[in-house]
Amino acid sequence: MDLRDQLLPSEKLIKEYKNLLVENKKGTIFLTNLRIFLSTKKDFWNFNTEDIIYMGRMNNPRFSWMWQVLISIIILFSITSGKTLLFLICIILSAARQYLKIDCLEIGLENKKWIISDDNEQLDELMLQIQTNQVTGTQRGEGKPVVDAEEEFNKKIEINIVGENESGPLRSAWISLSFAFIFYYLNSFRDSGNIWLFVFLISALCSYIIYKDRRNTNLMRRVEPEDGLIRKGWYFILRKLKIKIIKANYTLNINNTNVNIRNLGYVISSIILLLAFTSTHINSNLIPMLFGISLAISVYMAGRCLAGIPRPRNRMIARSFVCTLVAVCVIIPCLNIVPLCEPANALLPATFLDNESGNGWKKSYSQVDEYGLGLASTSIYLYTDDAEDEEGNEDGYPAILFVIVLKMPFEIDETVPLDILNDQFQKMAIEQDIELDSELESGKRKTNQGYETEYVIYNGTTKTEKIGTDEVNYKVTKGSESKYIGEVWKAPEYNLLVVSMGIGIISSETINEDTGIEPIDDLVDNLIPNPSDTTDEKNWNEMLDLIPEIYCYQEDWNN
Repeated sequence: MDLRDQLLPSEKLIKEYKNLLVENKKGTIFLTNLRIFLSTKKDFWNFNTEDIIYMGRMNNPRFSWMWQVLISIIILFSITSGKTLLFLICIILSAARQYLKIDCLEIGLENKKWIISDDNEQLDELMLQIQTNQVTGTQRGEGKPVVDAEEEFNKKIEINIVGENESGPLRSAWISLSFAFIFYYLNSFRDSGNIWLFVFLISALCSYIIYKDRRNTNLMRRVEPEDGLIRKGWYFILRKLKIKIIKANYTLNINNTNVNIRNLGYVISSIILLLAFTSTHINSNLIPMLFGISLAISVYMAGRCLAGIPRPRNRMIARSFVCTLVAVCVIIPCLNIVPLCEPANALLPATFLDNESGNGWKKSYSQVDEYGLGLASTSIYLYTDDAEDEEGNEDGYPAILFVIVLKMPFEIDETVPLDILNDQFQKMAIEQDIELDSELESGKRKTNQGYETEYVIYNGTTKTEKIGTDEVNYKVTKGSESKYIGEVWKAPEYNLLVVSMGIGIISSETINEDTGIEPIDDLVDNLIPNPSDTTDEKNWNEMLDLIPEIYCYQEDWNN
């Protein structure tokens, strides 16, 4: 179809715009001095420029809302079926749809709204051409200009346009980040909850993308954002109290740049939180985050307070008081939690081991597990005597000392350590295949650091021909006489509970060697019983002296 056949006698073609999207369909626009022609592959429209009521620029999602409906259905399916990868992919696609925008020009008629989209920056020129007499005619008879660019207005024209709300998506982003950090923290207790960590991180990303899109739209339109629900509620209260509303928009001029104090405080506090989390993750300790939260809330509230300048003295005092109160309510709990996250432990100093003392004792095994980013920890140490005499031969009297150190963030009742000790004794007896005969002694004593301990000593007999663990064990005579000690104490300033359990063989012979054939071993045991009249409590006594030497200490969290 020849467009010239559609033109009126006084109508002239001004310009052609190709590769546009007309109502989400690829098309072309032709401008004349009287009309606008829109064409797609199957349709053709035109309308007079004098019928245009309004025009506006905006950013719309490149992909229609139908794609979001489809993605939402797939997300629900992935949640119900437990398909984590599909869920993450759909969340990313949903966020990408919000982020991928295209420039649009909205042309409003009395009974129709046209949406024209373009990637090639033609819309600015198109809108300018429509608004000036260059398109709509220089004479009134040739057409009605939407805005006469050559006409001068001496009177100011106020246009009150409310922008899109920015605080809602930003608040949602911070809430999602808070929940993500909670699951990150819970994950330090147990390796679980990773899926929710990613869900909230992606949710925060989506909310932030929406926030940035709305902010950019408001900046492009040069309008103030719509107030959020909290601010609307606050303004409602002020109006009811008949208090004048004064917006907190104080700015400083720095190097010919206006800096909003409130936004500056927000940016600085965000950077502080980011650095604090980075340090927390690197050191696997919550203390940097607690200090970071305290500093960030102080900076943010200072910015909120100073943003109210200028205003009446009493209102400024009230604003300062509220900001200080909010900061204190956050800072005090954080600082109270800091001592609970200081790493602490207990061990036997190296001066009492074989390398320095020559007593034959050595540390054979150690394991330290931390939970809650330093809030709690469990340490297990195994100290053994080498059961060798001065010539390096086995003397048959081994001793083993287990030290279990528990760091807990709460106060422990006095009866709990004894209950823990009894439970550990029963477990040790089962694991070592020991028969506890009777309780020889129980009482209290003090460690070299002054902590009061409670201990209990049993005697018993071994029912196997070895003691120890799978990694560290010693061969003994089945039925050997042995002694067992359990001792427990608390170090309240370090939130530590120390449980030590020791095994000492005091009579042992190697006449009935283990052949590996049980009937033969039993026969030898019956024919040649193990003598129990030869005893040596040297290693046992050394172990009794070593337990009070266990040293409780606090570590530096950034080491």
